[in-house]
Amino acid sequence: MATRGGKRNYPNRPLVGVGAVVFKHERLLLVKRKFEPKSNYWTLPGGLVKLGENAREALVREVKEECGIEVVPVRLVDVVDYIEKDARENIKYHYVLIDFETEFKAGTLTPASDILDARWFDKSDLADLALPEITEKFLKKHYFSS
Repeated sequence: MATRGGKRNYPNRPLVGVGAVVFKHERLLLVKRKFEPKSNYWTLPGGLVKLGENAREALVREVKEECGIEVVPVRLVDVVDYIEKDARENIKYHYVLIDFETEFKAGTLTPASDILDARWFDKSDLADLALPEITEKFLKKHYFSS
């Protein structure tokens, strides 16, 4: 089944997405996904890069669309692959995710209709959240290793 804006599952090539690491007063912004993959899980805000758009432009646009805030990309943190197979070993999802650290610029956090929620979290809150394994590993590797 295809979801919003085109076929994202069982793609014929990897899809390129961006993710934003946004801190405000030492609290991390996470969004609760509404759609698969990983619906009802907390992840970094972000989304797919559109044709003709560079990764930084996509990041700024996606954070504004999903969360109602403005950010400035500061540095590339990592590029990770998310590949999920179905029971028959067919590739169900394949994303190449470009994750940037950003600086909060302006705005009031306002979750959009394509996500379930958006909130700022303290480091101590993360252990109690439903995080996809890829998000948990990313955060531990780059931000919360101790």
